[in-house]
Amino acid sequence: MAFKDNSSSVLTKVLSSLSIIEDHAPKVKKAQRRLSNREALLAKKNSNRQEAKELTQLIDDLKNSSLRIDLELTQLEARRVELEKELENVRPAIDHHKSNLAQIPDAIKQKKQELLAKVREGRAIYSSLEDIPRSAKEDKQQIA
Repeated sequence: MAFKDNSSSVLTKVLSSLSIIEDHAPKVKKAQRRLSNREALLAKKNSNRQEAKELTQLIDDLKNSSLRIDLELTQLEARRVELEKELENVRPAIDHHKSNLAQIPDAIKQKKQELLAKVREGRAIYSSLEDIPRSAKEDKQQIA
């Protein structure tokens, strides 16, 4: 009987402890969920903070690139003005060369006509020389 009383009291204590554990189980699970949620929220907070830093850096980079681009744009616009002035100076030279090229066929035709006239004149002179009796050498000897 002592064993029964002793085992009964042990059993009562065990059942009482089990009851306490069962009563605390929902509280423990709830606390675990809160811890898990807190960790997830802290991780999200840290992630957002990192993304905010990256976005801030990107904004700063864009602001700096805007200044750089403005400077390059100003330089390019100044270069364009220079090139337009240079083009204004080159256009007359281009027009002059085009005009010269356009005149070449007429000049060739004219020079060919002059050459033909010289050839005809040369033939006429040659023919006239043949009509002169005696050679130039004989005439010089006779003069001397």
